[in-house]
Amino acid sequence: AIEGESALPGDMFDNLHQAILNLVMMEKPVIACVKGAVAGFGLSLMLACDMVVAADNSVFSVAYCKIGTTPDGGMSYFLPRAVGQKRALELSLTGQRFSAEQAERWGMVNRVVAVELLETESMTLAESLCKGPKDVLARTKRLFNQTYETSLKDRLNEEADNFFLSMLKEDFAEGVTSFCEKRPAIFKE
Repeated sequence: AIEGESALPGDMFDNLHQAILNLVMMEKPVIACVKGAVAGFGLSLMLACDMVVAADNSVFSVAYCKIGTTPDGGMSYFLPRAVGQKRALELSLTGQRFSAEQAERWGMVNRVVAVELLETESMTLAESLCKGPKDVLARTKRLFNQTYETSLKDRLNEEADNFFLSMLKEDFAEGVTSFCEKRPAIFKE
């Protein structure tokens, strides 16, 4: 950059922030399928997803302190929620690398699979979600994404409202019937 001018495009953070918000607010579950090195904003992006399938060769690092900057992309929002405040601070202040197995143990990753099975396992998970009741999945995701902003009393009421709304749907009747008939449900919504 020319001295006194910004080296970054003026809308860079707006675009990055909108991408993160889109992932979180999307009414469908978002699965991150990761392999290799995942660091910095890539880790923020992964943490913004609803589920993560990681290859056993994945290596992670918060890494921002290694380049002399503070976290971005929602890292300071998502990481403490995934691993707890103390571990989040440790990972952010040291920039240490950690394995897929550690990430799974700490709650950042749902499952670790052999690298050659990564795409197959991720697609199997996606296909199983696609067979679920779309409206229910969307409302469940919304409830979980708002959980830290709501009191327990309000959350109990919201859950009851959503449960009642679910009971009015055709998919609820199908779910209960299929359970009683001991067969997989075939949801329509």
